Amino acid sequence: MDFLNKAFEQVKDLFVSMTPGSRIIAGLLVVAIVTSVAFLFQSEMFQKDVPILSGAPIAPADQKAILAAFAAETLDDYEVIGSQIYVPRSRRVDYIAALVKNNAIPPDFHDSVEKAIGEASPFESEKHRSDRQKVAREKEMALVLRNMRGIEYASVQYDIEDKGGFPRVKVYTASVVVRPSGSDDIDPKTVKSIQNYVAHSIAGLKAEHVSVTDLNSRRTYSGLDNDLASVNDDPYAARKQWFEQHWTDTIQNALRFINGNNVTVNVELDPEMNRIEKGIKYDPRPTPLASKAEKTSDIKRTPINAGRPGLEAQQPNQQAAVSQTPMSEQTSESNREETLAVTNQDYMQKQLASLTPKRVTVSVSIPSQYYADVWHSRNPTPAGQPAKTPDPGDLKKIEDETKKAVETTVVTLLPEQAQGEDPYPQVYVMTAPQLPETATEEPAIADTAMAWLATNWQTLATIGFAVFGLMMLRSMLAGGAPSPESAQAFKLEDPAAAQAKEAKPSEESENSMQGLLKKRFNQGGGPNLKNELAEMVREDPDTALGILQNWIGSTN
Repeated sequence: MDFLNKAFEQVKDLFVSMTPGSRIIAGLLVVAIVTSVAFLFQSEMFQKDVPILSGAPIAPADQKAILAAFAAETLDDYEVIGSQIYVPRSRRVDYIAALVKNNAIPPDFHDSVEKAIGEASPFESEKHRSDRQKVAREKEMALVLRNMRGIEYASVQYDIEDKGGFPRVKVYTASVVVRPSGSDDIDPKTVKSIQNYVAHSIAGLKAEHVSVTDLNSRRTYSGLDNDLASVNDDPYAARKQWFEQHWTDTIQNALRFINGNNVTVNVELDPEMNRIEKGIKYDPRPTPLASKAEKTSDIKRTPINAGRPGLEAQQPNQQAAVSQTPMSEQTSESNREETLAVTNQDYMQKQLASLTPKRVTVSVSIPSQYYADVWHSRNPTPAGQPAKTPDPGDLKKIEDETKKAVETTVVTLLPEQAQGEDPYPQVYVMTAPQLPETATEEPAIADTAMAWLATNWQTLATIGFAVFGLMMLRSMLAGGAPSPESAQAFKLEDPAAAQAKEAKPSEESENSMQGLLKKRFNQGGGPNLKNELAEMVREDPDTALGILQNWIGSTN
């Protein structure tokens, strides 16, 4: 604290001892220095660095309305950068007031619908109310699409055609017009997203009935199109990409011990989209449920002599001769057995997954430097000795071991398939040569210095201006400060002492001035009073002039 007091007293003494002109110049230099420092650290305070809507992005369609509102209020001190409009910090309120006055504030979601509902009247017709709500919904959907990434402008129109009949048939169609940001064409994924959004926003509308027109490419995408533009929606391509990414991540995770490896996977899918297998399987051994058995016996008797032969024996009314005729018997038996049995049967219905991997092949590349690193880890170099150079035979052995380990590791992660003669038909491991790294040339010092100066020239100019002001102030303070004796001799006195001094006889004043001049001349060390007086005038003309005026006035 004492140091500050001393410094303040010294500055105060120097300022008091200066002439009025020197004080004015010193004050101007101090103001210039303070202004330079403020400009150095607050250089952005004069820039248009305040976004008018606090950083919220503004769509190009809304920017036109905002700029029109600025023009209506004669406000032109703004700057448009991308999706932001920057205005002066001190006049931000005026610019926002212009937006409110001209109804140019960008709309928010649901504003159009809420406005349509708020304007409803019990005296309007049903058709007028329906049309107003339809327009509000179209504006709402267009606003949502404009806020999608990469969409600069969007317009939505949909129509409902009543074909009549019983039941009533209505046909829904929609048309969307978009302009992507810049000059790029719209992405097919964005087209699909737009179609799905519009279709889900209107009840009864299907995505295939929504057409999207790109103003940049002048192409119309319809949901009924079946071209290569919809390859991202192809289930085969999507499933193939998913399986390849899945196996790539799995294999790379398994081969993390190899630094710099590169894995490429190719998956061939079964093109069948759906397959259901049905079949019935019968049991070769039926199961008996009931059985029935029958046994019958039959006895047949026939005479041994059949009778008299001839015509007489066949005549009617002939008296039969009673005689004992020998008979022969025949006995027959039959067995019948019935069994009721059921044959077991299995009914099978199997549905197979669609687009399943049929063949998976993998290519793995290993940098050749990896083999050298493995060799050095197995053969460390003792401390203080030069590094060893691996033998090509040893590197070849490590390469074969590594390839075999990689093939075995990868094959266990892939689906089974016929391998044939090659035990690893699905995996191909190669060695990538280690190419020498090309050193990047550093930019020349002159180029770097010029680039740095182009970026920071304003800061350097401000610092130079401040340093120049300080040097000027120091030189003026050093030139305007009198010697200790002169400062003590010409120190300002209070008014009472000066009045008392003027009241003394002129001889005393003359003697005192002559003594001061003699003291000043003697201090110079030269006997020539004329040269001393000339030197004094050159060093401090104002002080010398005051002394001479007082001296001449006192002698008169």
